[in-house]
Amino acid sequence: MIFDDLKSTAMKDQPDQKPNGEKAKVSQVSGLLQQHQANLTHQEIILEGQILAQQQAEKASQESEKELKEMIKNLTQKLDEKSKKQMELHYQNLNLQEALRKAANFSAPCPQDWLWHEANCYLYSSGPFNWEKSQNHCLSLDAHMLKINSTDDLEFIQRASAHSSFPFWIGLSLRKPSSSWLWEDGSPLMPHLFRFQGSLSQRYPSGTCAYIQRGAVFADNCILTAFTICQKKANLVRAR
Repeated sequence: MIFDDLKSTAMKDQPDQKPNGEKAKVSQVSGLLQQHQANLTHQEIILEGQILAQQQAEKASQESEKELKEMIKNLTQKLDEKSKKQMELHYQNLNLQEALRKAANFSAPCPQDWLWHEANCYLYSSGPFNWEKSQNHCLSLDAHMLKINSTDDLEFIQRASAHSSFPFWIGLSLRKPSSSWLWEDGSPLMPHLFRFQGSLSQRYPSGTCAYIQRGAVFADNCILTAFTICQKKANLVRAR
């Protein structure tokens, strides 16, 4: 009886090994699960990084594509502008060539040393001559003495002669028997076109003729000598 009691007591004092083995297995499984969870977490982090990198790459690609489209648009616009500019220059070149061609086929409206104004040519001729010789001198140049038909003609002649202090005969004189101021071709002086300077009371047996000096019109003896202003039509016909 004593032996059995001792055995029973010894068995009670001995630790139970079966629960300890199960704990070891549970601990091992738990460690494996934790390791697996850690691996999954690491893979998730890597995957998230890859996804983020892909998203950033796609965003960068979209931005690059947008920039490329904008660049292509700008280049296309610049190319269009350049093409338009080249076309404008082309037409300007054609117009210039046409202008040069017309200029080459356009004869000079007035002979050398003559002044061109609208439809007429004017020459401040050499001399001095009296009025009659001045008339013949202009005729020898296929012209006539100056005739003023308008205020525009008068202003042009005044500007052209203002620099000179010399007198210049014009084609205007008093004709007998009417004692009217007539131009060389017999037409009368237009009223109020200009006023004579000085006295007009003096009449000369050889004739009273008009001259211009410093832009003003005077009258004096036709036998006096002065320079001459000759006039003729400008050649405004294009050469073929």
